[in-house]
Amino acid sequence: MWVKIEQLKLDAVSAPVPPEKLLPGLLQKTLGMPFKSFQILGKSVDSRRGRPQILYRIAAEVENLPPGMTADSPPEDPDESDLWRALEPDLRNPIVVGTGPCGIFAALGLALAGCDPVILERGQEVDQRARDIQNFLHTRDLDPESNLLIGEGGAGTFSDGKLYTNSRDRRIAFILDTFVRCGAPEEIRYLKRPHIGSDHLGLIAEKLRRKIESLGGTFRFGAGVRELIVREGVCRGVKLFSGEALEGPCTVLAAGLGGRDLTLALCRQGVPFVMKNFQLGCRIEHPQEWVDRHQYRMMTRPAALQAAEYHLSVSPGCGALGVSSFCMCPGGEVLAASAWPGQLVSNGMSNFARSGEFADAALIATLSGADFQMPEAAYQFLREREEAAFRMGGSNYTFPAQSAAAFLRGETGLVRKHASVATGICPGRIDELLPKVISKALRHALPELDRKCPGFIREGMFLGLESCISSPVRFLRDPETGGSPVKGLYCGGEFGGWAGGITSAAADGLKIAWNLCAPRKNE
Repeated sequence: MWVKIEQLKLDAVSAPVPPEKLLPGLLQKTLGMPFKSFQILGKSVDSRRGRPQILYRIAAEVENLPPGMTADSPPEDPDESDLWRALEPDLRNPIVVGTGPCGIFAALGLALAGCDPVILERGQEVDQRARDIQNFLHTRDLDPESNLLIGEGGAGTFSDGKLYTNSRDRRIAFILDTFVRCGAPEEIRYLKRPHIGSDHLGLIAEKLRRKIESLGGTFRFGAGVRELIVREGVCRGVKLFSGEALEGPCTVLAAGLGGRDLTLALCRQGVPFVMKNFQLGCRIEHPQEWVDRHQYRMMTRPAALQAAEYHLSVSPGCGALGVSSFCMCPGGEVLAASAWPGQLVSNGMSNFARSGEFADAALIATLSGADFQMPEAAYQFLREREEAAFRMGGSNYTFPAQSAAAFLRGETGLVRKHASVATGICPGRIDELLPKVISKALRHALPELDRKCPGFIREGMFLGLESCISSPVRFLRDPETGGSPVKGLYCGGEFGGWAGGITSAAADGLKIAWNLCAPRKNE
């Protein structure tokens, strides 16, 4: 039989590395008897008061019921592959556009169901993509079809690989299990805020591709989609930039936030959409040592704990927009993650160890989609800001930078001369680069952020422009099937305006695939 222990505490300061070494003894002491096996269900850190504590949720298999405890069901198997294989859809060679989390998990579901999907990716395989990125860092010559935003695995391949989400979607466990089976660290199954790390993500993207190929899927790289093939209100397939027409029984579009040109093409072709709110801001970087001291309330981070992170949100009032942190990367670095030559876009990444000198996060505010009548206006607005950031950095992907204190004073100034950015920094006026409404929001938010985290202003430095956070366009779709009013078309993930982040986009891809294989079942 199984029992659950909702909270086992370990003192983080005295715990060994890894702290899980202590769990068998602590668990037996808590149960008051030997156990047959155990499984970690959750792990988090509580550093709100006193010495930081590591908290575990545990499921234990026991021979006899411990006093005062009740029997519980055993942990569920997250592998849903058999559910997909039991489906018998009359669907062969559906088209999936994009290999980011939404596209790749849509393809995985379709492949498991025996549909033999054809997956199109405008960028390159992950190994070639990595070489192209290194060439960009060396020469500053950006390949618009293979970069930190475009290519196998999408933007997330060269990021922190953060997997936490507020979604309660039942598919999340299967997604995490799939990542682990493809090489991700086991701990992502149970950490409160799991991440994979950029040093693992490339290999995982390749293994996911190999798995889908073994199930009958076909990948085509360097296959950028120009527009849809629509006849009599039905999407019959896609036209590639090469001129090739590729038809299939249905088309799943999951081109990510790098698919701006495809978004505009769909809008011109009459695919129904609405303008939606979207976020804009910039990166702020702090020494990781400062973040650790503040979050753990200790001068030195305990060896058993990972680099600390923060998640902040303020509503300053005074007519200013609310500001929140986003995509926080402990021990990471800031990237020049643009897909468009002459435009500078920031993103954050970190390896699994999160051992870098700096921590960075985006500070963002939400702009109203109602301020832009059409997608062209929203994308022109973003392009103009990105071009301005590029010019401010010297037109070579160097990042303009400004200390948080100088931002408040409205003047040029750096808190330090070096940063994590591989392409370098130079003094700039981030307060003038951002739209006035965003700069106003940050000016009002910074004092409150500093009250929450003393030193936030003193240690903080703004970098570049964070403009690929969410889409200003949402393509309409049926709430039951996920299908567009254009029959045979399914727009998902961040591209479709229906997700934000790796896990929610992956879950959206699985949802689309399930509805294609078993419409209106198990939803």
